[in-house]
Amino acid sequence: MQRGFTLIETILYILIIGMILSTLGLFLNHLLQARAKTLASSDLITAARTIQDQLGHAARRAEGVNTGASTFGTDPGALSLNMVDALVDPTIFSLTANDGQFQMREAAGSTVLLTTDDVRVTNLVFTNLTGVDDTGIIQVQFTLEEVNTSGSAYFDYEQTFQTTLRIPLD
Repeated sequence: MQRGFTLIETILYILIIGMILSTLGLFLNHLLQARAKTLASSDLITAARTIQDQLGHAARRAEGVNTGASTFGTDPGALSLNMVDALVDPTIFSLTANDGQFQMREAAGSTVLLTTDDVRVTNLVFTNLTGVDDTGIIQVQFTLEEVNTSGSAYFDYEQTFQTTLRIPLD
């Protein structure tokens, strides 16, 4: 009795193992893709939350919107708030450059970046939605994009966010 594998059995085993490894490779690739998208999405959501928190905090402390110094309806927009506290008056929200980082400047103080180098703001529009008898209603819409330094398409991610502020107008 002869023991061992025939050539056909060996080829079949190699094919089966190859199919299993190929399937496993595709699964791992999909898993890495999902992880990259999740990380990019998490970065953008964290940046958006920071921006929205700072805008909301400033709006609660504001006594009005400086409509003459604000840029409404265009990208990139700017929002200038007249603050109750003279130490932070005015507080201005804008971008460092078109398709740049979101920044906040209080009075003559230094500029504070609200986004990291990993996130770029590709669209920032402030819209004055105030009616005749309303308190100031300012809609803020901004699009955040993950800065993809790897060149991998897995890290290409963009998301648009919107928030509404209620602030008295000057």
